[in-house]
Amino acid sequence: MAGRPGDGCGDPRPTHPHWCGTCGAQRLFSAEECTLLMIVPPCSRCQGTNWHGEVDEFTAPDYREKQQP
Repeated sequence: MAGRPGDGCGDPRPTHPHWCGTCGAQRLFSAEECTLLMIVPPCSRCQGTNWHGEVDEFTAPDYREKQQP
């Protein structure tokens, strides 16, 4: 899935958060890390590689449902 660190994340900010879709842990990555990593790094808490970015959070169906009046 594009958008993960090491797998197509295009967030240009010098540092930005990604969160683990498995356990919810959050980690800050640099833009350089996200583009230069050759593999998706494992989560330090659960070892999962299901990372999401802030854009994923805002476009997730459950988030959209909460925001509608």
